[in-house]
Amino acid sequence: MQLIRTWYAVELSSAVSEGSVQKLNFHGEVFAIWRSLDGTVSVVPDRCPHKGASLSAGNVGDEGLACPYHGWCFQSDGACVKIPAQGDNNPIPRRATLGGLPCLEQYGYIWIWWDPKGQSAPDDLPALPDVGPIPESDDSGWRSLEGTVVWQAHWLRVLEAFMDLTHAPFVHSGSFGAMAPDQLMPVDQWCRDDSVYERVIAPRDRHYRADQGRGLRAWFNQADDKDVDQESDDAGEQHIQLWLANVSLVRVVFGDFQISLMTAHVPMDDGTTRNLWRHFRSFLRSPLADGNARGRVDRFMAEDQRTVETLTPAMPDLDGHGNLLVASDVSTLALRRMLRQKRNDGLLI
Repeated sequence: MQLIRTWYAVELSSAVSEGSVQKLNFHGEVFAIWRSLDGTVSVVPDRCPHKGASLSAGNVGDEGLACPYHGWCFQSDGACVKIPAQGDNNPIPRRATLGGLPCLEQYGYIWIWWDPKGQSAPDDLPALPDVGPIPESDDSGWRSLEGTVVWQAHWLRVLEAFMDLTHAPFVHSGSFGAMAPDQLMPVDQWCRDDSVYERVIAPRDRHYRADQGRGLRAWFNQADDKDVDQESDDAGEQHIQLWLANVSLVRVVFGDFQISLMTAHVPMDDGTTRNLWRHFRSFLRSPLADGNARGRVDRFMAEDQRTVETLTPAMPDLDGHGNLLVASDVSTLALRRMLRQKRNDGLLI
């Protein structure tokens, strides 16, 4: 099951440096994603048109992406510009070209336009989804981390898990889920423009407090001299939103204490999802705190992974026959309604 004629975030921009190439598994197909020496990113089938060698095993140089088998060189637009064995006096066949996918970079990700039926006009593609809010890369008030984890689960199951806050007291009881289940019904929820959103009022707990480690705070954040009331019990907010095809954003806000976790859920195939996460924190911004922050994200991901990988049926039944959904599943219900409409429009196949 896949959404078509839509944008997918498929790789972290930082993972593809200038002059590098790597393999991309996406919806059961294999691509090579590479960045030229001038910084241009391209996504092409991982197959040289000559004898079918894997281009992701090739090299990137001044003449573009070179096939590892016979050295055929391809530019960012997919055109072959060199066949070494032919010399300079023989023409390059017109079919010696790579059919690349439209791609863009934004929000720290590389995005591709997915239209396997080839029905989209390349010059008339819609804009990327308006994902956010997330901090700007040069915002000194935030510290960011990135990572990747692969789950053996259908990508729509993974999307639903990141929108489902009511599982937190049970799956995440040891990390951030120290809230009663009936405290997690959203006070605001909507579904529009290929996006689902909910806002939950959450009390402070021992896991998420703006004043945690107050003694270290001034040392790590020397520029932050704001006083914090250790006795404050003010409620905070959790904002959860997803954008089709495959990006979610979870924001936890307790005053000046804020955490954001943005994740691209990349469907490698019907049973495997690669989660590319970007984590932002507004406190303890020293690199010395990165290990602790990364450990928290890894723990959160592992807690979800253990459960999501066991869900049956493996692929969610959009018509409701495989699961018994109730009122507290408000965002799951909204997402499935949206996906059913996509199916009716021929955009979910």
